[in-house]
Amino acid sequence: MKSKRNATPYLRLLYGMITGLLIGISALAIYLVQDQLREPKAVDTGHFSVEGEAEFDGAIQIEPPIVVPDFTLTDQDDEQFKVSDLRGHHVLLAFGFTNCPDICPLTLSDFQSIKELLGGSAERLAFVFISVDGSRDTPSVLRSYLGFRELEGIIGLTGDEDYVREIGAPFGLAFEVIGEAATGAYSVNHTVGSFLLDPRGRWIMRFQFGLPPDRVAAELSELLW
Repeated sequence: MKSKRNATPYLRLLYGMITGLLIGISALAIYLVQDQLREPKAVDTGHFSVEGEAEFDGAIQIEPPIVVPDFTLTDQDDEQFKVSDLRGHHVLLAFGFTNCPDICPLTLSDFQSIKELLGGSAERLAFVFISVDGSRDTPSVLRSYLGFRELEGIIGLTGDEDYVREIGAPFGLAFEVIGEAATGAYSVNHTVGSFLLDPRGRWIMRFQFGLPPDRVAAELSELLW
């Protein structure tokens, strides 16, 4: 009888530990379920506003259209390329850099999907990717990057970063180096999304990053017919 009474406190302690563990597991399960149901965090697409605009649903027309001054950069084939060379075509362009770990690859993947969704109409649309990291994104780097990702028909452009800032000014482009620029171990925060120019070289529409390619293709198909 003595040994049985001595065992009782240990049993109570064991039961208490099991009860606490079950409560902890239940709380964790509830948290994980709530986390899955929670609204996803919005992607920071940089400052973007138009005076008098309605709620921005991911695609917005620019009224009146904004004339984009002609500019010249170097393409992935190490040739001088003027944006005016694309007159007569709509142009969908985005800014980014090849060392980008997430947003830029997704943007370019969306470009490829949009091109495929448009089919033959895509011949009237040019896709342009402008680097905000000219120090590292040389023409050969751009060529290797686009080739490795099998991104056919996308024009990669690079040049002096101050000049790229000037080019991006009409679009509200902003970018800054984050990290050790001297050692090359850095990233670049930059405005995201894509910008549509009409055949006259005027900015007429902006698409928010993350807008499904089929939605963008639907908007573009109405303009390309």
